[in-house]
Amino acid sequence: MNRIVSVTKMYLRDKLSWIYMPWIILLFNLIIHLTIRFSIGAKDGMYSGGITSLYVYTLVIGIIALPQTFVFALGLGVRRKDYFAGTAMNFTLISLGTSILILLFSLLEGWSGGWGVGLHFFRMPNWGDGTVIGQVTRNFVLMLHLFFLGFVISSVQRRYGWFGMIVLSGVVFAGVSILVFSLSYYQWWGALFQWIAGITVSEWTGWLFALMVVYALASYTMLRKAAV
Repeated sequence: MNRIVSVTKMYLRDKLSWIYMPWIILLFNLIIHLTIRFSIGAKDGMYSGGITSLYVYTLVIGIIALPQTFVFALGLGVRRKDYFAGTAMNFTLISLGTSILILLFSLLEGWSGGWGVGLHFFRMPNWGDGTVIGQVTRNFVLMLHLFFLGFVISSVQRRYGWFGMIVLSGVVFAGVSILVFSLSYYQWWGALFQWIAGITVSEWTGWLFALMVVYALASYTMLRKAAV
């Protein structure tokens, strides 16, 4: 357990990347949106989607976490399973803390009438509805999903090298191409959009959680045999 905690502390020593930078980017984005809204005197409600910058950052830092720490941690005598467990704990703590902050900012946003200009920055339609616990849970699962998505991508590179990344990219590209072609050829786009619209946020959360578990298991399996 001490080694797992040590790995988590190793990550959190870089507070700029893991704690401060995502919120610096997000708040800078918020300031830009507010400046534009104030300058045009807008009062009508608007969902900006600006919070997606936080989600993109989460994916990116999930990708770079492994190459920045894996070799270093193993060089200090940390076992691979402890490294993975410590990494997962770090992802969990960051995701939980971020989800609570998103909730607090979204509540403040609602109380202030969208920061006085009708701006919905921290709250996305449908996804940000429901109970307080539901909102925190959905964002928590989404953040973990993005962390492990980035982590499994870098795990492929660590285990199989750049050739593995090329193969993975080719498989994803081929799969998407076949899907798009099939949807267009059989004219299934309308049915697809109807199916997507019928999925509830709870179901989306469940799917994201299931995929996150798959990413985590795949990452752990690859890192057990990855070269240092």
